Amino acid sequence: MQIDARGKTCPQPVVMAMKALSALAESGAAEPLEVLVSERVAVENLSRLAASRGTAASVEEKDGCWRVLFSADAAGGEAGTGGSDVEPGTAGNPACPAPAVADADAAAAAPTAETPGATVLVGRNTLGSGSDELGAVLMRGVLYALSQRGEVPRRVIFFNSGAYLTSAGSDVLEDIRELERRGTEVLTCGTCLDYLGIKDQLAVGGVTNLYALTEAMMEPGKVITL
Repeated sequence: MQIDARGKTCPQPVVMAMKALSALAESGAAEPLEVLVSERVAVENLSRLAASRGTAASVEEKDGCWRVLFSADAAGGEAGTGGSDVEPGTAGNPACPAPAVADADAAAAAPTAETPGATVLVGRNTLGSGSDELGAVLMRGVLYALSQRGEVPRRVIFFNSGAYLTSAGSDVLEDIRELERRGTEVLTCGTCLDYLGIKDQLAVGGVTNLYALTEAMMEPGKVITL
């Protein structure tokens, strides 16, 4: 099987590879997976993905493009087990966080009462401090990765400049809509929408208030702030 991830930015090549490996495993096909990428960082992340499955990936560069070949046994492995001390998405691989699960059945899983999942608070439209341009790229990558994980968050609450991400014109709307489709509650601070003058531009999810935001921060379970 071959997938063309050239021109795709982090974490898309890894997500595409994980989905392809899962499809091969489900079909029982004992065939290698070839991934074409155009960025060196994607090669490194794909190599780590292979190592996390207890196998190796061969790499060939030609005409500014890399060909990463996963052996046939990679489809039978499980990401995050064996073969490597560095797994995708860990501190040892800061370049690109990869979803921990990519099985087709798990990809449709939504949080339940038994496994409520995490609450993610998004307080700005960029990730980290420093370059806003880089921060916007990182935020896009993280929201995409969240939408592709086997286990999605219970809810995501956007506030302050994070409200721009759920409003018309945002380039991450499709990823946020995918989270909502899979069961994540998507909420945006109404005070923030009013202050920024974009309340009538909300394009996904519902409106919440500061009391509900405080309740979410104090409830049992994992709360993650971006």
